Amino acid sequence: MGMTCTYRRLPAKQLAELEQDPEKGVAYLCSMPGIDMAAMTQMMSDPEAIAAHGPEILAAFARAQEDPTRVDLEKDWHALHFLLTGDASLQPDGDPDDPLFRVVMGGEATMLDASYGPARRFSRDEIAAISAALEPLTIEDLRERFSPEAFNEAGIYPEPYPGGWTLDEVEGLFDVFPKLQQLFADALATNEVVITYIN
Repeated sequence: MGMTCTYRRLPAKQLAELEQDPEKGVAYLCSMPGIDMAAMTQMMSDPEAIAAHGPEILAAFARAQEDPTRVDLEKDWHALHFLLTGDASLQPDGDPDDPLFRVVMGGEATMLDASYGPARRFSRDEIAAISAALEPLTIEDLRERFSPEAFNEAGIYPEPYPGGWTLDEVEGLFDVFPKLQQLFADALATNEVVITYIN
């Protein structure tokens, strides 16, 4: 599966309630619209069950992509960070004052545990700064910043095999980028919080 990154926006009150109930918190982080995640986990070890429920699973993933309160970067979080900042190191203190650095590396730890550490919550000020920094960027801007040679030399996760990074490998990120811009803009407009986590 690999390390997949998700962004969610939600009311601050709901986040506080999830933090007080670890079981509900985990269920929220692992939720997929229309899918029972406990059943999904059991299915993963049974190829026949996966085949039998394939259309249902695909429909759930499609609904998740249409959810305006959720953005799934999948494994492209490192690629996004590199395109936005030119930084491959992922050091949390690399450039904390740069809002574009904060898109992937920002936020403060919450009490919600994801697979790879706690979910992180962006402050109101961070959301405003990130939204303003993302707003003028276009897909073409990101496409112009992409260099397969630089990506491969920097070892950007997940290091596609065989052949390494190509323009085709980042097209999915270009497709989802406007939705990430919108998520931060909407959170600012509705006074909601944004969290991000890696499963």
